Amino acid sequence: MDFLNYETCYLSLAEVREIAHCYLASLFRKLNAKTVTRLLPFLVLTCIAWKSVYAQSAPDLKPKPELTPQQVVEYQLTVLQQNDQPTPDAGIEKAFRFASPANQRSVGPISHFISIVHSPSYAALLNAKEATVTHVQVEDREAKILAHIVSASGSQMFYLFILSKQSEGEEINCWLTDGVIEVQPADDSQPKVEI
Repeated sequence: MDFLNYETCYLSLAEVREIAHCYLASLFRKLNAKTVTRLLPFLVLTCIAWKSVYAQSAPDLKPKPELTPQQVVEYQLTVLQQNDQPTPDAGIEKAFRFASPANQRSVGPISHFISIVHSPSYAALLNAKEATVTHVQVEDREAKILAHIVSASGSQMFYLFILSKQSEGEEINCWLTDGVIEVQPADDSQPKVEI
């Protein structure tokens, strides 16, 4: 998910450890143990703060015309992977913003949408280990996006996201999701998608 891959914007935990190790080694060579001991809590707090920034959930996006259908689906997948950050079902609520008005009318209020996403048909999307867009098909104002999911339990499945570019309302010219369908391939290959 190149669009929302924020891990590349921050140092990895291994890189933070390496920097800390080099920093401490340098301090021990130049300073006495008493001074290093005084600076150590500051370094630990800095690492904790850095890790909390790194672990923050996906940004809080709203529908806008600049987002492509793939970006919309990648965002929905990301927030569902981090569903309970910062609060329970926050990811579902963020994903619901990208449901088309017709979809929202169909599923009803957010409380009903939450229960649908927690149902066995869609629960694999929640806190998934992996969620990858594998196929994108856009034609005029309709799009179909195929996503490969590795659930938290390790099972693999595909979901087809059906989107439309809105022609009226508050989200005019925004891509929004009309529906999501679990797709079972006939064999071990990726399902075929046709508009």
